[in-house]
Amino acid sequence: MSIARAATDILIARQPVYDPALRVVAYELLVQRRDGSDARAEADASGTIAEIGLSLVSGHPAHIPVSRAMLLDGYVTALPPERVVLGVGSGLDLDDVVRSTIEELVAAGYPLALLDFEEASEAESLLPFAAVVGLDVRTRDRAVLRSELRRLRQWGGRLLARGVEEHDDLELCQELRFDLVQGNFFCQPRVVAESGVVPVNKLARITMLGELQKPDIDFDGLQDIIGRDVGLSYHLLRFINSAFFALPRRVESIRDALVLLGVINVRKWATLMALADADDKPRELVVTAIVRARMCEQLALSYQHKDAEGFFTTGLLSVVDALMDTSLVELLASLPLSREIIEALLNYEGPKGRILRAVIAYERGAFAELGELPPTRTPLSEIYAEAVAWATETLGTIG
Repeated sequence: MSIARAATDILIARQPVYDPALRVVAYELLVQRRDGSDARAEADASGTIAEIGLSLVSGHPAHIPVSRAMLLDGYVTALPPERVVLGVGSGLDLDDVVRSTIEELVAAGYPLALLDFEEASEAESLLPFAAVVGLDVRTRDRAVLRSELRRLRQWGGRLLARGVEEHDDLELCQELRFDLVQGNFFCQPRVVAESGVVPVNKLARITMLGELQKPDIDFDGLQDIIGRDVGLSYHLLRFINSAFFALPRRVESIRDALVLLGVINVRKWATLMALADADDKPRELVVTAIVRARMCEQLALSYQHKDAEGFFTTGLLSVVDALMDTSLVELLASLPLSREIIEALLNYEGPKGRILRAVIAYERGAFAELGELPPTRTPLSEIYAEAVAWATETLGTIG
């Protein structure tokens, strides 16, 4: 897969925006320089958004927070209006020039989102032009939210709940009938089971994960595990016969698949499949697991760590508690993982833990937390973009 080149010091990540059914309908792009300065106004950052940023959103609209210079210097008009939503945040000085420029852009077909909207702010004057109005639910109680929503609905824009970090927050937003939600709630377990108790419908997957993570698993053992699960066998053969591999002949048996891919690759894939089999979870949660796994693996290779598979596994299992709705401590106690992976997942300790922490920080746009991450020959934005593309393609072959 081909990823466009980015300016080496510009970081770009995406955050999903969901509808009430938790389907991804857009992504917000977060753009910043490695040194922490704002890169949105500069030409190379605009190029990064156009070349890499729009490839990250999988055909969905890209919400792009804009700066004064980005608006007034014409960088916005280099982006296709049908693919972007202009995000106006509280830090943008809405003087007459900026306001009239925004109105002209909306008239030219660029949708407008008012991010983190506050009553009696300068952004009030843009309500008639806004396609989306975002409210930070962390800073408001229920009564205030109800009152604001009643008033804002008269303007017709879709109402976006931002900062939805817990499932209780999500349930409140669904009760209040927000049109869109955004936050990291989907990476949290919905209900943590009682100590030592795993929900029955999750037990088979946890058992399979345990078998797959045994350090002494070999060719015959892996063949037996996959062969005992009809769904896993079907998906493995479908996967290896997909365009992802473009093999010259059709593979008809699990043994042939193991010979072609090798034990390490099939174990990685089978672990991914065991996690992906979660119909009650947003698809984006599985995407996040795969992106983290791939980015951890690629960073491990960049830093010449020997156990790249272990880094992949660490990233993949970093959302296992959310996928299983079970305590991470209890889950890890049931899996035969190395102490290094367990400490990485629980405490972000060791090389695997440090890279996992950096990958999660990058994913969430917390770029200031990347300071201790050593430089990489390939820009981090490209490693991230490749991981997103790899996750999308991989999940497409098994979904």
